[in-house]
Amino acid sequence: MTNQKVSLKELLTLQLESLISGLGVDFSAIAFYDPINLEFRWRLAIGSLNNRYTSIVVRSGKGICGRALKTRREVIITHFPEELQDEFLEFPILIVEDLKSAAAVPLFFQTQLIGVLLIGQRTCRQFDFTEIEYMKKVSDEIVQSYTQERRAERTNLEEKKEIQKSALSLYFIQEKANRGEKLEIILLDQRITLLSEEAQQKLISIFEFLLDCAFLTENDAIVKVIIERKSEQQFSIEIETDTHLILSNELFSKLADDVRALKGSIEMVYDHDKTILTMNFFLSMLISDHLWTI
Repeated sequence: MTNQKVSLKELLTLQLESLISGLGVDFSAIAFYDPINLEFRWRLAIGSLNNRYTSIVVRSGKGICGRALKTRREVIITHFPEELQDEFLEFPILIVEDLKSAAAVPLFFQTQLIGVLLIGQRTCRQFDFTEIEYMKKVSDEIVQSYTQERRAERTNLEEKKEIQKSALSLYFIQEKANRGEKLEIILLDQRITLLSEEAQQKLISIFEFLLDCAFLTENDAIVKVIIERKSEQQFSIEIETDTHLILSNELFSKLADDVRALKGSIEMVYDHDKTILTMNFFLSMLISDHLWTI
């Protein structure tokens, strides 16, 4: 008999169900944190009245998720909406699920916030210390399941990239062969080869446009491309030419639109006889498996 691998969603569903049965609550759910857009989204729930919870978007400083993030500990609400007074509209998950009491704990992997685990009751209830400790135990199991799955996915992706060179790598190799000493490529952030195929193809189109412009402006131009890590979440692409890179307003506007389509920013500076064009991108926005999705 072949053992079938249990998906991450199935694992998380089982853990949410264990909260329902173990604590006798009406509702349990997980919201994942999006560090790029600084918001929470409810991705999975057991005991929901409908699917409206999936449409909820909560900014990082708001609601029960925001409180859990700010305090880095459990948040307990016993009488909703009375005890929240003017803030009750910041708790849409309690409204759409008709919850009167709720408890939430943050989900951390080391120091990185992954999301928030929530339980709720449709009648007023005081959650005691033992129940919160049980909830924290389940939250630890959720974090373990989640990070193990993501680590395995990332390892598989990296192994695949090792076997088959990424589209960007092949493009750089070909361009270097064609341009010779006129083109210098310095790849300081190897994470760029892990971008989704769609993102890589869009970046290749941007490179093709810029390199063609640079070498059409002056055939003997020297172009340097530097790709480096800016932070845990960001990388930058700097293209430096030893001539003035002439782009009309229309062409630069199109280029900027292409960069923004990848959630990036662009800046071009003329320094004496040089042109330095810098593009900054968020890595997580261009990798196919976001941490906050399941």
